Amino acid sequence: MKRLTTKNSLVGRLRASLAVAISLAALTGTSRLQASDHIDSPTTAQDRGSDIADVYAFVDPNDNAQVVLIGSTQGFIVSGEHFGMVIFDHNIRYRFAIENTGDAMPDLFLEVRYSPGLGRLTNQTARIILHDREGNQTMNFTAPTTVANQQPRPAPAPQPVVTTDSVTGAKFFGGAADDPFFLDDTGANRLVASSIANPGNPNKSLLGFRQGRDTYAGFNTMITAVRVPAALLRGASSEIGVSFATQRRRNQVIAAGAVTGQGLYANVDRQGNPGVVNFLITPALKNPYNGARTADDAAGGFAEDLTKNLQNFGTDAAHINTILDMIQRNGDILRLDLSVPNIGPQGGNNPAGGFGNLGGRRLVDDVVDDVFTLINNEELLTDNVDANEVPFRNNFPFVADPTQPFPPGDRVDDHTRQ
Repeated sequence: MKRLTTKNSLVGRLRASLAVAISLAALTGTSRLQASDHIDSPTTAQDRGSDIADVYAFVDPNDNAQVVLIGSTQGFIVSGEHFGMVIFDHNIRYRFAIENTGDAMPDLFLEVRYSPGLGRLTNQTARIILHDREGNQTMNFTAPTTVANQQPRPAPAPQPVVTTDSVTGAKFFGGAADDPFFLDDTGANRLVASSIANPGNPNKSLLGFRQGRDTYAGFNTMITAVRVPAALLRGASSEIGVSFATQRRRNQVIAAGAVTGQGLYANVDRQGNPGVVNFLITPALKNPYNGARTADDAAGGFAEDLTKNLQNFGTDAAHINTILDMIQRNGDILRLDLSVPNIGPQGGNNPAGGFGNLGGRRLVDDVVDDVFTLINNEELLTDNVDANEVPFRNNFPFVADPTQPFPPGDRVDDHTRQ
C-alpha cells in the first residue's frame, strides 16, 4: 500500500500540473511530458556518438538563480572500455536550444563542441558558446574534459573537473558518469510491442512485472553539463523551454580513416520531452522525427502518428488531447518555470518542484511512472523502479561517479563484463 499511496500522490501532482498546463496552453500553447530516449531510432542505433540518452533542465537547488542543463549521450558504456569509448565526437555539435518567448521557435542556443579525442589518458577541450538567432554571443569559453580511467574497484573514480567561466560565472563539466536514468527498459519495450500487437488492449502487466529491474544500473554515459545564470536565458516571462540536439554537418568526408564534416549542420538526434520517439513514434518515422525541428511539431507533422500509437495504448481522447498539447502543438520542448523553487540534495528533491510542478526535469524525478500513468488515463502504471542505483551529487555537475571495472580476475560476474 505504501507504493500505491506514493504514486497516487504523484498522480495528484500530475493532475494539478495538467490543470496549470492547460491554462498555460490557452495563453501560450505550452505543456510538458517526459521519459527517456536511449537508442530511439535506426540511425542512432548505428551512430553511438550522436545518440541522446536524456536531457535534464532544472534550477540549481543551491542557487535558484542558476540553471543546470545536462545532456547525456552514448549510453551503455561499460567500464572495461573507458579508454576506447569515453570520447566525445569532435564532428558533433551538442546543442541546447532555449525558447523564451512562449512559442515553438528557439531564441537562444548553447552549443558545445569538442576537440578531437584520443582516449586513454588524454583529455579533450570543449568550447562552450551561448548566442542568439542572429549569432550575437553572450558567453564563450573553453574547458577541459574529465579523463576517465580503468582503475578497478575499490579505487575511486576520477573526480569531475569543473571549469568556471571568469566572465559569466557559468560552469562546465564534460565526461563519463553513471547513467542517471532509471527504468525497467525490458518491461517498457515489451509493453510497447504489446500495444502494437494488440491495438487498444496492451498487456500492461509487462511493465514492471513482479519486480522492476533498472536496465541502466552499472552502465555509464557521456555527460555534457553546463550551469548558466538564469538571467542569460530568461525572456519576458519566467518560463523557458529547453530541447537538446546532436548535429552533424550534412557532408561527411572520410580520408585516411578519419571523418570530418563540411556544410550546414543537421539534426541526427533530438530530445525535448524524452520518451516520445521510443514509446510513441512509429519505427518508420523515428529518423524523420529526430531530424525535424520543433516548428515541424507545432505544424502538426507527427500528430496523426502520435494519436494512432496512443490509441494503441488505450489512451482515451481527452488524454490524447492533453498529451498532444504537451509534445506537439507548441513543439517538443521541455518547459521550466524559473520561479518554481528547487531545493534539497541530489539536484533537488522537494515534492513541490521538478516534474509535475513546472519545475523542469531533475535527476531524481521518476518520470517513467508519471508518463505511463498519464498514457494509462491517469490510472497508476509503474515499472517498479523508483530511483537510481547510486545517489547523485549534491553539487554541480550532480551526476554520480562512473562505474569502475571489477578487479582483474575477480570472481564476480554479472554478465555485463563491467
